[in-house]
Amino acid sequence: MGRETSIFEKIELIIPGFHGYKRKELLREDDRLVRGKVAELLEQAKRELERALQRCAMAGCPQLMAIENLRKKTMMLEGKIKHAEAGYRGYFDRIKFKEDELKRLIEYDVSMIEDAQAVLEGAKAVSAAVSNPQQLGTAVLNLEDKLNELEGVISSRMSFAAGE
Repeated sequence: MGRETSIFEKIELIIPGFHGYKRKELLREDDRLVRGKVAELLEQAKRELERALQRCAMAGCPQLMAIENLRKKTMMLEGKIKHAEAGYRGYFDRIKFKEDELKRLIEYDVSMIEDAQAVLEGAKAVSAAVSNPQQLGTAVLNLEDKLNELEGVISSRMSFAAGE
């Protein structure tokens, strides 16, 4: 006995072009998943920086405020990513995305994942270097650079999503 068709498959068979909306919705969902992963990586980086802050406070290291500023910036970027514009828009929205534009959004998201992974590694390096002031200074500067790169990608993505 053959498999029964689902209600969505029936609609796809009846309404020409319906699968196109389904593909766009899948791309939108992919976009949301990627942004969720980036936010998760930044959450981990924030926790690493919180550990570094605790250890730095106990050791009395001079980089305490710099690490706190990095933690705040990480939190701010995490919030921006969590609440960034979703890829696909509805039928009546003013700005619409075509499929190739959605793919470009996903390319931005891939870049965000790579940058967020670099931020996490940088936060781990800061945490590991708390006991060595010279290494800590370098780790803080490197992490600041990585956060700035990520911020640039996020800004470009948001501008693109806004149709600018």
